[in-house]
Amino acid sequence: MNHRGNMNEMPDRLTENPEPAVRLGPADIVALSSPYLGGGRKLESWRIEEVLIVDDSLTAVVSMDSVYLSGADGTGFHLSFITAMEFVSQLQIIHMHAWAGLREKTREVWMLESGIKTIRPVRDRNRISVESHFKNIRKQGETYYSLAKHSVTDSQDGLFEIWIKALLS
Repeated sequence: MNHRGNMNEMPDRLTENPEPAVRLGPADIVALSSPYLGGGRKLESWRIEEVLIVDDSLTAVVSMDSVYLSGADGTGFHLSFITAMEFVSQLQIIHMHAWAGLREKTREVWMLESGIKTIRPVRDRNRISVESHFKNIRKQGETYYSLAKHSVTDSQDGLFEIWIKALLS
């Protein structure tokens, strides 16, 4: 809410910051930046262990081979939305190729739209479950379209919900 009481408008300035403007130098930027986004995510690797496709559904198991542990999270590993989006995107690519009758990746898949809700943290790095339901799968000419809703869960009740609208050209 801004100083006029309107929740839809941004405040004139941050009330926690007494300065009207702040200029950050390189050292300030480094001090405020996420080490994970700055390079830690590149240390992570994952592997898809199992995939089962039945009509418009896909179930899979994914495990993390290596992880980045945040110094700010004292409870250990937590799956990032970036990593979840990576392996869910890979699963959608697999499903679209299989649905098109292809047995290897020979065509490009384009993400048109996506969204993610990280409802509860996924903390178990082993045997992460993915359940995907593909809606509105259709073919127009040689192009395939799909809208999929993916649930990512673990043994500790973690839950991410991801949706992706994509096309295979």
